[in-house]
Amino acid sequence: MFNTNLKHDILIKLGSAVGSDVPFCIFGGIMLAEGRGDILTKLTPLPPCFIVICKPAFSCSTPELFKMINCRKIKIRPDTDGIITALTNSDIYSAVRRMYNVFEDFLPRGTGDIEEIKYIMLNNGALGSFMTGSGPTVFGVFDDDVKAQKTFTVLRQDYEECFITLPVTYR
Repeated sequence: MFNTNLKHDILIKLGSAVGSDVPFCIFGGIMLAEGRGDILTKLTPLPPCFIVICKPAFSCSTPELFKMINCRKIKIRPDTDGIITALTNSDIYSAVRRMYNVFEDFLPRGTGDIEEIKYIMLNNGALGSFMTGSGPTVFGVFDDDVKAQKTFTVLRQDYEECFITLPVTYR
């Protein structure tokens, strides 16, 4: 973007010093992130779909959420291998059914908007709805643009930061 002529491995090293999710942002697309987010593997792009993104007007502290995580108490995890297989088969329905964000099980009080947003998305036809990372932003995946647009319109009434988009393919 800034014509730095830096190689990707140098950009990843520099980005990792800024934040764990920065290397992903350098590449974009669909990636399997491992380690601290700095070990990235390209995956098959999402099949055609629509994504509604909604951010409630509060923040979640990533360090605080990590402190709350007790790995022994995690009951549900995303099915990463199943998601990869579904993406390889261009099966958006199977991919979404296997998604999950374990941070949602450890949210502190005062984050009820997250559940409300997910509820609205699912009741308006989302194939699935999940919090992004450590939140509080929520996204819903739709196979129909009319359902996605309706959901966006409903959410936009109460949430200023609401967007509708399409998946980005690799650059």
